[in-house]
Amino acid sequence: MNRYTPNTQKPIKIDKPNLSPDLETTDDLPGLIRLAREDETEIENQHFKELALMEADFSRLSFRNCLFENCEFCDCCFDRIDLRDVRFQSCNLSNSSFAEGFLNRCEFLSSKLIGTDFYQAQLQNIRLSACSFQYANFSQTKIREMCISESDFRHASFSESRLIKIELDGVNFTEASFFKTALKDLDFTTSQIEGLIVSIEDLRGTVVTLYQAAQLARLMGLIVK
Repeated sequence: MNRYTPNTQKPIKIDKPNLSPDLETTDDLPGLIRLAREDETEIENQHFKELALMEADFSRLSFRNCLFENCEFCDCCFDRIDLRDVRFQSCNLSNSSFAEGFLNRCEFLSSKLIGTDFYQAQLQNIRLSACSFQYANFSQTKIREMCISESDFRHASFSESRLIKIELDGVNFTEASFFKTALKDLDFTTSQIEGLIVSIEDLRGTVVTLYQAAQLARLMGLIVK
């Protein structure tokens, strides 16, 4: 068994979604979207439960103080969406696009986001737990203050992204790409990084175990004896 010195860095402070205890439950999300576009208003203080929409257009909408629970929004367009104080609990958002979106104080818990696109999005105060992000695209994304635990990011792309204050716990980054993304202060010691795609200069200051260091050396063509 691989042994390493536990991470002793100070935990990152993440501001949780400020969700009201008395959210209004509704099943007419398409109606709220239509009104929000007509009146140019935000959708706020709502609890959406067990809803299913395919290829729906959420682009440029603003959601505040909302809970999505057991919802399925596959192949949907969330481009340039503004999400603040929002939680996705046990949702399926696979193959949807959040490109150029802004997310602050958001949580994705026990959710599926396979192939989801966050290209050029801005993410701050984000918590991801027990989620599937295989093949997700975070290229050219700015991420500040994010905690990721027990989640799957196999084959995901973080190319040319900016990562600031990221905390990892049990994350699978097998064959994920961090091409042209600085990994200084990122602690991979509890995560899987087999086949990681990264350049030598971007590894400066990265925290890894001895075993992981040997893996990375082999990726770079070094022979470790």
